Amino acid sequence: MRQTKLTVISMTMQDSATLNEIKAVARKIRREYGVPDICIEAMRRKNLKTMVFINGLRAKTNLQAAGLMMKCYSPVCKIASRMDQVLRAPVPMTWAILMREAGFPAVRAAFELPLSEVVLTEVRRETSTLGRYIALNLEGSAQERSFSHAVAEKLIAIIKQEIELPIIIVHGPKGIDNAVSLTQSCENVHRLSLSPSIMRSAAVINGAFLAITPDTSILHMTSAYNIPVIAVYADYKTRWPAMQDISETIVVGKEIDHINLDEFNVAIKRVIARIQNCS
Repeated sequence: MRQTKLTVISMTMQDSATLNEIKAVARKIRREYGVPDICIEAMRRKNLKTMVFINGLRAKTNLQAAGLMMKCYSPVCKIASRMDQVLRAPVPMTWAILMREAGFPAVRAAFELPLSEVVLTEVRRETSTLGRYIALNLEGSAQERSFSHAVAEKLIAIIKQEIELPIIIVHGPKGIDNAVSLTQSCENVHRLSLSPSIMRSAAVINGAFLAITPDTSILHMTSAYNIPVIAVYADYKTRWPAMQDISETIVVGKEIDHINLDEFNVAIKRVIARIQNCS
């Protein structure tokens, strides 16, 4: 593998794609690039469209951890599939096991999200003057997993009470108005002037002293860059835990806005102490 040169080619397909469109993409890949040596299929569940794609692609080796038993899948998938489907292990761990069983070099059980120098540079232009900062994400994938403006102000006040660092709001397109409002109502709270994107959010996370988030996608970013995090769950998702060296977890048990502020304060104190002890 060390002597193998990999060329990364990106192709997108919508969830609404028809079976014929999926077959056409598989045929196009074979026609333009030849027979793939490995197809790594990362779906979390058994999926007809994925199986149609794999059948059309006909790679030499197929890897997956979704428990599919067809002969086209390599036997090396068995341990990872059992970890995933039966033992319900954290998802990054199942994939680290699968890579090991397939003969790849051992990898840390964490997420990976490479960032281009272009993105890192444009984000650093805006964050470099702040020095160390805390990345605060307020949006989950649904409204009940997102912090309201009022609760966000309370969280910011607690953070400022415990540590004097600037705060950068990490947000998507739907969070622009709330982020702008918080920068106006709270001192030393910032947001990027750049339009929101996943990679720009990741670059902000990558440079943070600490991240705080109710959203698993942002949590994955913190794990990828080993950034300390306070992860806030409405309901604890054991399949998607924090995978970095330093983390604190708060489980609300209902809508995120019902977070116990005293518990948040304790988590802030504890995670800051752990970071400082490691530095």
